[in-house]
Amino acid sequence: MAEGQDENPGSAPPRDDVLRKRDFRRPRGMDLGSFMVNSDEPAEEPDPVESEPHEEVDEAVGEVVSIFSSGDEHRFEAGAVQRDGTVHKTPEMDSVEDLAVHGERRLGLGLLIAMVTVWSAIGAVVGTVLPPELSGIGLFAMGAFGLILGERWIPKPSMRLLGVTWVIISMKLFYGLVLDAWHWGWFDTSPLGANETLGLGLLAVVAGNVFVAQRHDEDAIAAQATLILLIVGSAAGALYGELGVAAMVGLGTLLMHGLAFMRRSGNLASLGIASSYLWVGVHALSN
Repeated sequence: MAEGQDENPGSAPPRDDVLRKRDFRRPRGMDLGSFMVNSDEPAEEPDPVESEPHEEVDEAVGEVVSIFSSGDEHRFEAGAVQRDGTVHKTPEMDSVEDLAVHGERRLGLGLLIAMVTVWSAIGAVVGTVLPPELSGIGLFAMGAFGLILGERWIPKPSMRLLGVTWVIISMKLFYGLVLDAWHWGWFDTSPLGANETLGLGLLAVVAGNVFVAQRHDEDAIAAQATLILLIVGSAAGALYGELGVAAMVGLGTLLMHGLAFMRRSGNLASLGIASSYLWVGVHALSN
């Protein structure tokens, strides 16, 4: 009996061993995580950055377009033609195209010079060979035709030079028509006198020339008007002597500088100074 009592306590683990194991398993220190409030929001992840693949292009060979590539890949390149026929970006100019453009410009300039020469020669033939009535009608029709072409072409930037050239030729034909009318004796019956009527006619054409220059905003047309006015001033010396020449040269110079000031053009101002000194010097030498 006594031995059975001694065996039972020996079969169960002693109390000290159980307490020792529990004390060993118990965490030591303070757990701060038990005091923290857990949030249900998920942590924000940074957006992935996609790096664009860099295609290496052989500078010697250039870009070779694959025959199996879709048309959308080269849709927005320079010079690519869209489905509706439009081009978003103009292609770069190569050496052949550059030579062609410069050659076309030189050819156009040569044709422009030839046109001025031929049209002036036709005006000279019309004014000298034909009878006075037909010559007057022909010169007036040629001048009006040039003004109509100038009205159509000057507003277009690509044809502005051609339109200005036609206007200048037309005004020259009108000046020639007035001189021919005086030569044909059409001003002999004028109560003011033939020479005075010639001067007034030239001044009227000069006023029209200035109006056309202001209408088209072109310095070259205005310069033509002032130069013709100085020539009229030189011709006035035959009627009114030195006083007439001085008055007309002064009037032409004032007109030139007035147009330069109103149009804010340095070209007209420089031309006015040079032409006025030239005209004064020529008349001083001619005595």
